Amino acid sequence: MTSTTQTRPLGDIPDAFIALLQAQAKFGQQLFTNLTGTSAPSADTLTNAWQTAATQWPMPAMPKPACYVPPPCWMPRSLGECVSYVSNCSTAKVRIVVTNCDRVARTVQVRIDGAGGITVTPPSQSLNPMARATFDVSLAIPEGTDSGKQFDALIWVDGCNQHYLRWTVIVGSAAFDSCHQVRVDDCPDYRHHWYDHFYCVRACRNPGNTPNG
Repeated sequence: MTSTTQTRPLGDIPDAFIALLQAQAKFGQQLFTNLTGTSAPSADTLTNAWQTAATQWPMPAMPKPACYVPPPCWMPRSLGECVSYVSNCSTAKVRIVVTNCDRVARTVQVRIDGAGGITVTPPSQSLNPMARATFDVSLAIPEGTDSGKQFDALIWVDGCNQHYLRWTVIVGSAAFDSCHQVRVDDCPDYRHHWYDHFYCVRACRNPGNTPNG
């Protein structure tokens, strides 16, 4: 037979607190009797209630260690996910607004990986320092496309950094076009971060999945 000892999360603090409340209860009981001439609830009754409540106090949550390490600066940066709902014969569009935050001119390219039939206008554009340009990514839904059909694509924005947007187009019965706007601040990062030395480029463990495999 094994026995376990239950330790209260606050140690001896509840006992000291209850002793203080018990002394105050006795004083209040005597004062109530002197003023009203009637008896008040006994201090033992109040003490038992407080002791019961003290045993049910929750265990305080322990703080979690702050050990999050951001991804390396050379990895592609996610722009999130975008979902477009369009009808038959309508057009889904994502408008990419790119700002060159650098002090030198830079060429920005927008390309598609995934579903076919997606057009990018213009596919690339040269931006002066702090200049801004707009790229329209469009998908025209062919006539006769079944309701519920889904198109998936990655929209890549290649500039000073590499950004990607996960785009999903779902065909439904709503008879309207869909247009979203996504802002991209293509800014260089000149800071040396404390976590930079944690990273190095490594090949995949599966040789068949390496870029040169």
